[in-house]
Amino acid sequence: MEKHPWQAWVWVKWKAGTPTTAWEMWNGNPTIAQAWSTQGDWDCCLWLNASDHDKLEEFVWKHVRSNEWVDQTRVMWAKRWW
Repeated sequence: MEKHPWQAWVWVKWKAGTPTTAWEMWNGNPTIAQAWSTQGDWDCCLWLNASDHDKLEEFVWKHVRSNEWVDQTRVMWAKRWW
């Protein structure tokens, strides 16, 4: 295993009227390292362990975008150098 694997952050914008429990469907998902409530342009951020782009995109569409309350997503990648 790589010393510092790729990480991904999925920023989520909720639809108007989203209940405060909308994020709970992701609780316990082993791909999600952490989930954050945020302020500003985005409402939530999911921190994921990501092995490759295709698997990440599949996860976003199958597990994040499938949430009926998700309006938009934005994905960012990073890899720690040291």
